Amino acid sequence: MRIALIIKAVAVLLMLGVIGGTVYLIKEYTGSVQDLPGAMMERQRMVEEKLKTKTEERDTSGNEPGEKAFQRAKELLAEESLEQAEEKMKYIVSFYPSAECATECRRILGEINLDRLLDPDWLDGKKVVTVRPGDTFSRIIAQNKTTMDSLVHLSKLKRSDHLSLHPGDKLMVMPMEMRVVIDMRLNTLTIWKGGEFIKEYPLLEASYKSKAAIKRCEISLIRGARQGKLYLSHAEEYRGSSKVIILSDKSLAIRSFSSDSDGEKSLGFMLSHADMEELPLLLRPGNDVEIRN
Repeated sequence: MRIALIIKAVAVLLMLGVIGGTVYLIKEYTGSVQDLPGAMMERQRMVEEKLKTKTEERDTSGNEPGEKAFQRAKELLAEESLEQAEEKMKYIVSFYPSAECATECRRILGEINLDRLLDPDWLDGKKVVTVRPGDTFSRIIAQNKTTMDSLVHLSKLKRSDHLSLHPGDKLMVMPMEMRVVIDMRLNTLTIWKGGEFIKEYPLLEASYKSKAAIKRCEISLIRGARQGKLYLSHAEEYRGSSKVIILSDKSLAIRSFSSDSDGEKSLGFMLSHADMEELPLLLRPGNDVEIRN
């Protein structure tokens, strides 16, 4: 019993000590217990003032969003730390897509991606297939979701080799799981692989009318246009022709700004001749196309 009374007494003394200490601290910190609400409001005001000052300093510093990361990316490029620089630029493109420096990041990333995708020695995303008896170019292209343009380029074939396949031949193929976003407001055509940015191209001209905010279709055909005629990719005339990508909406096509057409120019999207030479190396029939009006 005596032990229990002693414990209770100690507990009461401890509680009184805590209460007294709390009152003392409040008094020292705010002046009096009655002034506590006012003191808390004053501290809140001071905190808000500090935050406002920091915001104003950030706004008047002259730094664009993502600019610090971009400056670091340029330093890393100069140091030849390519992978780290890429990560910085991908961060800017993802989180600050409208920033001024994001345009330059997309250009640099696009060149890096293109070099890798078109390099036969860069094996990421590519594979070697062995020609079997009965194989044709059309079958190999369909099975591997690629194009004749890509197959010829990566396998270092000559155009005269198109009609000759032999069992045991080795071919380099790259499955093309890309999607295209055409933004009418930004005048850009952007290639994505899932959520990964690949490359952006400027639209030189666009002839497109739709009330829909977003139109979805897909690539139907890739042809060469020459003197009013369209040629398949294995035709000899295809090599020196202007490339045309015909969409599933037959009234729409992606073509060179100065490309020939069969009579009258159709609705669609015009790119430079050099850019149109690249697209068949990256895109295939069946790829999704999204037009943002």
